[in-house]
Amino acid sequence: MKYLLLLILAIIASLSGFVVHVFTVEWLPAWISGQVQGVDIKPSWMVRYVAGVTSVEYGIAVIALYHLARDKFIQFGKFKASVYLSLLLLALNAMLIRQPLMDYFIGNPFLVVIVQNGFKWLSWILLSFIAVYGYELIMNKEKLR
Repeated sequence: MKYLLLLILAIIASLSGFVVHVFTVEWLPAWISGQVQGVDIKPSWMVRYVAGVTSVEYGIAVIALYHLARDKFIQFGKFKASVYLSLLLLALNAMLIRQPLMDYFIGNPFLVVIVQNGFKWLSWILLSFIAVYGYELIMNKEKLR
């Protein structure tokens, strides 16, 4: 019964995000169009510097998540912990199953879906492996002192 209630809770939580998504898809683009009429937005390479500096947010969040859940993850060893963390992060971003399916069902060829999503996955996989192995290396060095 507890697992059924947790499943219902997950469905309700997911549906809340879905309702917001549908609302924003219907309403937000028209609102944005109205707001940016007459505004000259120029592409700039400067944004890459801001993106690079602020990308540390991902790393901090992943290391914090790993730190909080480390006792569970590390039981499987570093490699599997990295894989499980990657899967969790991909699922949290709806990139594990949802996004590839959506890309396919809107008409993208299967190979395009695989390549496009594979590159998106790569960032999270690398982030997870670096976070887990780096965290364990740092913490093990601290224990040796």
